[in-house]
Amino acid sequence: MKAKGIAIIVVILIIAAGGYFGYSYYEGSQNSGHMAISVADAPISGVSGVYITFSAVSLHSNTSGWVNYSVATHTIDILNLTATNASLLTNITLHAATYTMIRLYITNVTVDVLGVQVNFSLNTPFAFINHPFRISAHSTQDILIDFNLNQDLNLNAKIFTPNVGFTVQTS
Repeated sequence: MKAKGIAIIVVILIIAAGGYFGYSYYEGSQNSGHMAISVADAPISGVSGVYITFSAVSLHSNTSGWVNYSVATHTIDILNLTATNASLLTNITLHAATYTMIRLYITNVTVDVLGVQVNFSLNTPFAFINHPFRISAHSTQDILIDFNLNQDLNLNAKIFTPNVGFTVQTS
């Protein structure tokens, strides 16, 4: 996928979705911006659905450390979601700053394999992204977290290990 094309499409999707699922301590602050997080995947053969339940997001900055943001428990069939049809997970209002890491908490993964729903064990309870980005006051930073299901799913062992790519776009 080309980064510029992905970023433009993610911005359009985020603006169209416009939903608000999260909250933060900094809501309403004069020095706040917004971060919209969307999720997508790389396709995998033999699988007809990958349902991931997300429960929270944590962001890390050098000034405040890790800060948790609630996400209404949200299950998304991530299979076949791409940058052109990514699913909005949350839209968070937070303090304008540079953030260095994201934890996207996952509570459950169910996979449709050859018509049978199978619960997968989680290798880790969150997808971890180590990539700095800046939230500017009065603007929105769009984040696309792109799962790679070919690497994430161990079909034989029924284990899910999140391997993610990351795209940032300022709108």
